[in-house]
Formats: sequence, structure tokens, C-alpha cells
Amino acid sequence: MNTRRVFALLAVLLAIAFQAAASDEIWVLRIDGEIGAGTVTYLREGLNQAETAEASLVILVLSTPGGLLNAGLAARDLLLDTSIPTIAFIDRQALSAGALLAIACERIIFAPGGVLGAATPVIVSRDVLREAPEKIISATRKIFRATAEIHGRTPEIAEAMVDRDVSIANLIEQRKLLTLTDLEAAQWGYSDGAAGSIEELVALGGMGVATIVEYQPRWVDRVVETLTLPMVAGILIAIGLLGLIIEMLVPGFGVFGLIGIACLGAFFWSHVLVGLAGWESIAFLIGGMVAIALEVFAFTAVDFGLSGLLGLVLIGLGFYTAMLGPLSSSTQAGQAIVIVVVGLLASIIALIVLLTKLPKTRLRLGGMILSTAITGGAFNKNREAQSQESWIGRIGVAATNLRPVGAGEFDGERSDVVSEEGFLPEGTPIVVIKDEGYRKVVRRDVR
Repeated sequence: MNTRRVFALLAVLLAIAFQAAASDEIWVLRIDGEIGAGTVTYLREGLNQAETAEASLVILVLSTPGGLLNAGLAARDLLLDTSIPTIAFIDRQALSAGALLAIACERIIFAPGGVLGAATPVIVSRDVLREAPEKIISATRKIFRATAEIHGRTPEIAEAMVDRDVSIANLIEQRKLLTLTDLEAAQWGYSDGAAGSIEELVALGGMGVATIVEYQPRWVDRVVETLTLPMVAGILIAIGLLGLIIEMLVPGFGVFGLIGIACLGAFFWSHVLVGLAGWESIAFLIGGMVAIALEVFAFTAVDFGLSGLLGLVLIGLGFYTAMLGPLSSSTQAGQAIVIVVVGLLASIIALIVLLTKLPKTRLRLGGMILSTAITGGAFNKNREAQSQESWIGRIGVAATNLRPVGAGEFDGERSDVVSEEGFLPEGTPIVVIKDEGYRKVVRRDVR
């Protein structure tokens, strides 16, 4: 390292140290490997804790080939919003989305052999990499430019990392993508010095007495990374919707509702944390569930009508908007549509199968439990004798809300029933129209 660069680095770090003397702690956050959803949650919590500890400096160690553009954009916003001075320490490479994070930091320090750049957006389609459409490249180019301008760096250099059409004399010719070495970065204002390690960086800044705090990735970051995978998201959608719809059809509140809420909660929780899902996505979901509830309870559970279809559309929009960021490509949008449609169809098909089988069995979880079996009534000899008699034509009342499954009371005897008309409120006069043993179909008695 030459003398000029040593003194430049020393001046920079001393200035930062004097400006942020509230604490002698220096927090180190590391981004290794690809940038994804877990990176955003890791960075958010790390910066929050560093601010709580009143750290004097955050060093972001970068060794990444890049990753998801939307995740990189969310992480960039976190770095720009933090009140703590930040230094990007490029340990080997900060490419693609990693380059954006480096430029978002107030200072950039290179390890020997470090490189920065190569940030043109690409799309993976059938295991083939191709450049993103011009619309996304243009937007990404301006984001890089604006980020560079915030910290007084030459914006054209940041643009040349993204767009092959940008050329800079004596640096990069047109149709080439810019990647800077540590020496080139120092020459063109994208490096504030060089250091072989974190300890050397701190020592060069005259902060040898500072306490270095290594912030480690958490299990929740890995969970968020998993929950936002397309396949996992589709499974959460299917199981979550199925659980809630079944809960609407059975009395009480039980395990199906808990499973549904847990799955949908996990889906939106993970997508909100990474900055994809907003209040509009949740509003779509709630609106869709209300529409389906009206279809089941107020209209009919047999003929699925306009309210039910509107509910499915709104729910689909909720999931769709929660899976896309501001710079998602058409390929990602198509993937999100497929995931949502498959999830909805899977839940509907499973629901149809359950509705055809559920009334014929005594095994029901949650709202419907083996009430007669538990009390021993199922083995009462008098009940066995009565079961041989036909129930068709017997008149009674709905002992619970029928949604359409519930309980009816007939001359003091209680039995599980299924309403042919869909929802019937408790106390409605009913008559048995079909008797299939444990499955007794009723309708409203209008006599």
C-alpha cells in the first residue's frame, strides 16, 4: 500500500471515529454467498442492534457474486437509512447486487485482489442466463447512479457497471461491462483505501482500542430464506387456504383454522420482512376471505357464485402482489402467477374431496369431534335400535349453525347433519331428506 493511500484511509477513518464517538464498538456484518431474502432480515436486524448499541461504525464485509435484485434493493435502502457510518470492506468480490451494497456505504475499502462491479441484471430461464429487458436495466442503472451520487462518487462509473451502452474514456469501452479492481477503484474514486483484514483496517484508522462486535446470522434469517422459496410459498398458500375454508364449513374453531392461519401467517410474515408484501397484499387477502365467507354463510355453499369467484380473485391478487418487488421481471411475474394458480387449485380440489368424504366419517378434528363416541352414546343399545329406523321425514331444529355441517336435534335426540342448502342458522326448523347412516342430509322445513 503506498503512502498516499495509507494517509487517505487514516484521514477517513479518523473523521468517522470523531463524528461517531458515542461508543467504542465497531460492528462487523458479513454477507457471504448469494444475496437473498435472508440477507435482508440479517442486515435489518444487525443495523438495528448496532444503532441500539450506539456503535461508532458498521463494517459490511462483502464476498458475494450477487443475488436477487429486489433483495439487493431492499438491503441498499437499509444501508442508506441507517444513522451509523458504514464502510464496505470488499473481501475478494462485490459483484451484481453486492456492488450496489458497496456503493450504498459511505466508504469502500478493498482487500488485496478485490473486485467491484458486473451488475447488469440477468434472468434465469430453464437454467439459461440472459440479460434482463431494457426496462429493468434502465431502472437498475438509475438506481446505481442515484446511490453513487449520494456519497459523491462518479455516477457514470456506477452506470457502466450495469449497462453495456455506457462507455468511459480510458476506463471502459462500449458493449463491455465494467468491473473495477482495487487499483482501478482507487484511481477512479471508488476506493478509500486498502487493508488485508478487519483488524488492519481498524488499526489504520487509529481505532485499535475499539471493541469489534461480530454480528452472526440467525436461524430466523435461514427460515425466511426458505419460506420465500417459490415451491415452499406455493405449499403454504395451498395448505393455508384449505385450512381456513374447511374451518368455515365446520362448527367451532379448531385445528384446521390454526393450521390455515399459521401457514398464511408464515407466508406474509416472511414476505413482509424482505420488503415484498405490503398492506395492499394483506388487504386483498382479507377482502377475498370476506367474499368467500359471504358465499358460504350468506348465499350458498352448494352453488359457488359470483362472490366466491371474486373472493378467489382477490386472494390470488394478495399472494401475487406479495411475491413481486419493484424490479421483478416478466419471468418472475409469470412464475408467481403459476404458483398462485396451482396453490388455489390444489386447495379447491382438496376441499372438494373432503366435502364428499367428510360427512360420511365420524373422524373430524377441531370443531367436530367424536362427541357421541366420547360420551359412549354411539354404543347405546337403544340408539342402535333406533338407527335401524329410517330418519327420512323426521322434523327437528338446527342445534348448531349448519355450515353446511353441524348438529340437529330431533325429539330430544342429537345427530350430525349436513344442510343441502348451505348455511342455516341455529334454531332453524329442518327436515331429514336423506339418510345414509351417519350422514343425514337436511333442508329447511317450510311447513
